[in-house]
Amino acid sequence: MYKRRLLPQRDSPVEDGKPLQGTWTTPFETVNLLSVKRPYRVPLPNWVLDLRIKEWQTFTAQNDDIWLEAVIANLKLFCFAEITFLDKKKNEKMHVAKALPPAAWKMPQSLRDGVVEHDSAGFSFKIHDFLASRKITLDIDIDSAIERPVFAANLEFDLDIQKTTPLAANLLIAENRPMYIFKGFSDVEGTVIWGDRNMPLNREATGGLFHDVKGFIPYRSRYFSCRSLGVDTKGRRFAFSLGEHITRKLNVNNESALWLEGTLTALPPVRIVMYEHGEAVIQDLEGMVDLTFKLAEDTVARFDMFFVGMEHRNQMGHFNGTLTTADGEKLPVRNLPGAAECFDFRL
Repeated sequence: MYKRRLLPQRDSPVEDGKPLQGTWTTPFETVNLLSVKRPYRVPLPNWVLDLRIKEWQTFTAQNDDIWLEAVIANLKLFCFAEITFLDKKKNEKMHVAKALPPAAWKMPQSLRDGVVEHDSAGFSFKIHDFLASRKITLDIDIDSAIERPVFAANLEFDLDIQKTTPLAANLLIAENRPMYIFKGFSDVEGTVIWGDRNMPLNREATGGLFHDVKGFIPYRSRYFSCRSLGVDTKGRRFAFSLGEHITRKLNVNNESALWLEGTLTALPPVRIVMYEHGEAVIQDLEGMVDLTFKLAEDTVARFDMFFVGMEHRNQMGHFNGTLTTADGEKLPVRNLPGAAECFDFRL
């Protein structure tokens, strides 16, 4: 059975100018990747190094009525926001993607008490990362348009470590170039307004996933991930978040995680193979992850500006297979709604 060492709490993933490598179960006090000494072989000014650090936060909330995903990113050459919403009862969907100037917003260095907000014509959001009180809130307002009604969401993610164990990982893309990832599974409460419908979300029925990512992303790279959450045959809530990328020593340290009733299992590295006909296979070498994914909905946000660009493909569908906890318990996954995504960077 795969085991990964979980390290004691540290204040930062960078110490004395060197990036740490490992997995933790508590968030860092601050994440400042510019404090890394000589991330490249040649010395570069801080403003150039800052351009190489890409950062984003992802929010997922689901219950029997809705699926909501929000990606808020500062890719330095431009900012990017994407909101995907599915009304399961009416089978109605909204997809909004916006690219904005580089100064539109900055992501916080600390999750303890950081705010990100933006307000422009017909679109606004506010994130309050408030892990000092174990809360993260997201407010979104999108005006109506010809093809969609008004949309608003006010969500609170409860990341109390007494209820759920998060995962923080610092991975090395190169010897001195890290990629930091924080993931948490939580209850969610709040409200979603979709046209004339007001849909309250209560924490007993609504689960959520939160991701915070910062890294020296290579100019040309791809980042695959998939995630979902639901209830097993015994009525227990679980969630998984799996990722595949080009970092080093993945067997010792990676970002893949499974939660069962808030208890974390740090999973082995996975291989995500996505096929053109809308199916994917997600497996590991230890037999703890054995999933298939069947595409139902596909959304693509693509931005190109001369020699830089990005494509974000977010695919909604259903997972089937099994997941294995650290205790050896196999969880059956049957027609579980979820998402598979791919970031294709040229930044």
